[in-house]
Amino acid sequence: MSIADYEQTAEDHQAVLVVVKPAGQINAKTFNHIFDRITRCRHVRLPDSQRSFCLRYKKSSPVENNVWGEFQAHRKVMGLLVVGKCATAADTGAIQERYNLLKELYGSTLYDSRCLIFGMKQENGTNAKTNMVYYSSVEDSFSLDETVREFAASLFWVLESKRLQAERLASDKSEKLPLLLAPFEKKDLIGIDTETRAFRKRCQGRMRKYSGDLCLLAGLTQEALLHYQASADILKSANDWLWLAAAFEGTCAASVTVQYPHGTTRPPMPRNQSFSGSPKVTSERKLSGSLTRAATMSPNGLPMATAEFLQDGKAKNCLSPDEIIEKYKEALIQYSKYKNAAVIELEGIIKATRIMITQRKNLQASEFLQNMVYINIQLTDEDKIQRYNTLSGLYEQIGFKRKAAFFKRVAAMQCVSPNNPNPAWNSCYHLLQETLDGYSLTLDPRQFPREYTYGWPAIQLRILHEMVYTARKMGNPALAVRHMSFLLHAMSDHLAPYERKELSKVLESYTAKVPGTPVPLALESGAILPPVPMTNLPTVKSFKLLDLAPHLRPMKKPSSQASSASLNSPFIYSPIQSRQQEKKDQSKMDFQWVSGEVCEMALQVINPMPFELKVQNMSVMSEGIVFEPLISNLSLPAESGPLGVTLLGTPKTAGQLKLVGYVTHVLGVKSHCKFKDLRQIEEPDYSVEVVPELPKLQVTTSLPKAAFGTTNHNLGLNKAKETAVTSAAARLYAGESQECVLTLQNVSQIPVESIDISLDTSISSPKVPSGFFTWNLENTKAQLPLQPGAMATFTVLIKAVGEIATQDRKSAENEEPSSRHSSPKKSPQTRPRSMRTAAMTAPPMEAQQPEEEKAQPVDAVLKLTYSGGQGYEEGYHRQASIILHVDVLQSLLVSKVNILPAPSPRHCHLTLDLHNVTRHEVVISYPDNDDLIIESKQLKRIAVRVERFSLPEPCTSDAPISIISPADARSQQYSQQLATLVDIRWKMPSSGTCGVVNLEGIPMTPEAIDLISISPIQWDVRIDDKHYDTEEPVQCMVGRPMSVKVSVTNASAEAVEGSTLVVQPYQDLWNGTVLNNVGGKVACVGCQKRDVKKMEPGESFQHSCTFVFFCCGDFGLDIRATCASRVRSQDHKWVFTPIVRITVQDKAKKSP
Repeated sequence: MSIADYEQTAEDHQAVLVVVKPAGQINAKTFNHIFDRITRCRHVRLPDSQRSFCLRYKKSSPVENNVWGEFQAHRKVMGLLVVGKCATAADTGAIQERYNLLKELYGSTLYDSRCLIFGMKQENGTNAKTNMVYYSSVEDSFSLDETVREFAASLFWVLESKRLQAERLASDKSEKLPLLLAPFEKKDLIGIDTETRAFRKRCQGRMRKYSGDLCLLAGLTQEALLHYQASADILKSANDWLWLAAAFEGTCAASVTVQYPHGTTRPPMPRNQSFSGSPKVTSERKLSGSLTRAATMSPNGLPMATAEFLQDGKAKNCLSPDEIIEKYKEALIQYSKYKNAAVIELEGIIKATRIMITQRKNLQASEFLQNMVYINIQLTDEDKIQRYNTLSGLYEQIGFKRKAAFFKRVAAMQCVSPNNPNPAWNSCYHLLQETLDGYSLTLDPRQFPREYTYGWPAIQLRILHEMVYTARKMGNPALAVRHMSFLLHAMSDHLAPYERKELSKVLESYTAKVPGTPVPLALESGAILPPVPMTNLPTVKSFKLLDLAPHLRPMKKPSSQASSASLNSPFIYSPIQSRQQEKKDQSKMDFQWVSGEVCEMALQVINPMPFELKVQNMSVMSEGIVFEPLISNLSLPAESGPLGVTLLGTPKTAGQLKLVGYVTHVLGVKSHCKFKDLRQIEEPDYSVEVVPELPKLQVTTSLPKAAFGTTNHNLGLNKAKETAVTSAAARLYAGESQECVLTLQNVSQIPVESIDISLDTSISSPKVPSGFFTWNLENTKAQLPLQPGAMATFTVLIKAVGEIATQDRKSAENEEPSSRHSSPKKSPQTRPRSMRTAAMTAPPMEAQQPEEEKAQPVDAVLKLTYSGGQGYEEGYHRQASIILHVDVLQSLLVSKVNILPAPSPRHCHLTLDLHNVTRHEVVISYPDNDDLIIESKQLKRIAVRVERFSLPEPCTSDAPISIISPADARSQQYSQQLATLVDIRWKMPSSGTCGVVNLEGIPMTPEAIDLISISPIQWDVRIDDKHYDTEEPVQCMVGRPMSVKVSVTNASAEAVEGSTLVVQPYQDLWNGTVLNNVGGKVACVGCQKRDVKKMEPGESFQHSCTFVFFCCGDFGLDIRATCASRVRSQDHKWVFTPIVRITVQDKAKKSP
């Protein structure tokens, strides 16, 4: 009975079989090295000829297969190479004896042979022959390749002579041809008539088929196709189905050599078996490789060059890829009719499957392989294992991973079958390892997908159980612990509660003998099993590094180089840089720890087991600087969580500390659980910077602590309360001041060498006015360094500042100050009616009065920055926050603020209403006036003379980009300057409380700015050639012309562009009404308006006109100049003061 060759391919039909055997004292390593050198000579091109042929080398070939040489010529051994190593002449004799024995064994089919002897020179040997080749050593065998090529050439010429002889016999019809037989056909010759026509056809057809085999071996593919075609026609007519199938197979083999010149098998890729990749990643890599190969292949799996060669018709009688498969089907059908040809059928299926794999016809290949399963052959256990292994490999090549794994597992079970007296547990374990990929299973816990189900959990559990059992049978308890740990780690979600409990007990019993270690485990086969961290016992849901207390956190000012680099950057915003910074922040903590201080890490753990889980020696894993973790022991109730756990540790030195995971000891298995292996933890590690030691300060205040409500909606204040060390509260009227004394005590062993104070007002709404909190730290700094246990104090002055009343602000902003009103000090007989009641009490404002004694909260954070020791030398400091809470009660509300021109061009008048909203009487004091008493809820108007001033306009050409317009900035400048010039104080006699009236924030319209500013224009107005500089009215008669001459001079240092001078008459009715339309009452001779494009500094221009009044009354002249502004949309307006007033009288009423 022949033995199947599971490595058979269609290309083997064109290769001469050469057996290479060891002899003498040669070890396996040396023999394999020489065998590899010999196998380099697979394709031999003959000298002085275009012919070439192929050789196939095998280390063993059963003699039973040699008897099939007539049926298929490539099956018989035609060449023999014996490799021996010797040191003495006696060893050479033993090698020769072994060589002769092998020649006799394969003598019936052997064409030529050689004996290669290493370790002795030829002259020292005895009985040297031509087929004996000597080499002094393996290293000096440089001519080995040439010897093999000569041996191959000798085989070829013998083969060529055999081919010519066979062709002559096949073509000569006069001679009687011998009948070639398969091994099992010899018994069927008895009683056969050899003189019949059918018998002669059978002899001729088989000889033609044999000639085709020899032509194919000799490299004559076209001649072989012709012989196969002719023999098929003859054998079919003779009903010789077995040899017809062989002819079909020969035709397919010859066509394959043409269509697939590079072969139908892919060379195996070297692979590291230590860490098997995840199933998903492996499949993606294989798919990528398939796509790459597909780009250079035709749809039938042919190389592009071969496909073009076939389309040109250069290969005659060659089957197409589809025809090859059809012919193989016919051949296999004929083989299946003969029970004794089961091995031939089996090998035919393997060869056809490999061709279809090349053609990417996976479904048809699976049908062929399915038939292979049903072929019944009596095999030994080793042959069965090899058969199932071959099936598994072919299924894996066509992508049927689960079937491949199934047959691999069958092979593993065959290694330890009950009928096997010597079960091979090591082989069984190795084969079970190879099934993992097919069942989507990997022994690397980092690559095993736990967030989703990949594969078949029931089968995976079965495989893992079998591997645990096999490991125990192998006598490797550490391996059994490793697999059981992986089973509980990776498959716990697919286990019932009682199964988890039972397997946990089993694992504890294993680890009682051999504890589980967190190191890779090396196997005898060279594979390395990675450690299995028990990340689910317990399951860490979250991990967080906790910052130090707010007042203990180290801080560092940004370096000047980083600031200058950011300012010098030409980009305002870069999304790429922003994303990189965000990614960096995710992997690195934005806070620091301090050396020598205990730090905390918060975890949330879950116990998924149905029993109480005891976790021993739990601590943090770190890299970088020296870090001393504190050990924690946990006892978690059954199926509980999430439970909060805090791990502690102390950094011993300054530097970069990286926390990479945690250590546990559960069920006897010590695990190093790294964050990069936990799917619920986002970051692979957590880095934190540890700074040198810093001092600590304790802060107290002289004011009571603030009592904040629980329903405070100020998010900034709520955040500040969480970080503040203390607080201070005060209740003041707007304008009142109070002191707050802060005491600092050094409670550490490091002296305080630096102290600084800053104020954060961002938590307050509305915004805290400037000057609300002030302090002087010079006395405290003089006491530095503050030694351990020492104390120091400093004072914060609180000045409560109120706001301008909001109910009249809008109307005040929209109301333009009138230039036609007289001075507040004007007599009542000559004042406009609108100003006559300025000092009177206003009527009650019930609808606009604020709530009684309603306080406006003002919150700020006083930040105390201090440092000392080595941390101070490296630029680190600490910051203690103190919340200052001040309730500001309304005292005097300021409203209806107007700026009016004064008789003197160097002054103006500020009028405002003061509303006493307190419950007490208030006394008002301001310069150049007596004290004014305002009763509770009473409103009074006051007028304060203010000296005019001018501020430079901002330069807009080189100004940086700002959210505040130049006009608003100019308005704020004038408002602040006006508040410093006006000093209005108040006092409550009943309580002794005193303060000042805040005028900051007064809305300054462009017209108000023009009135309060010193005019850049100098006026010279003449009425009837008389200089006018008084407020006395000019007397004029009806119908008499009155000449007006206005001279304007630019007294500023800059040119004035786009100036317009306007002289506009009006009539004052003294009832609050001013008539601007006086067309029927006044006539103008000349122009009332003149435009000047540009006035250089010191330049002047004049304008004259004449007015005639037609009726009596009080008239006036509004003389003003306008020019364009660079910082606002409206023009500048400058009004001549004092206002020109004219009294027109009738001639008839004028007495002599």
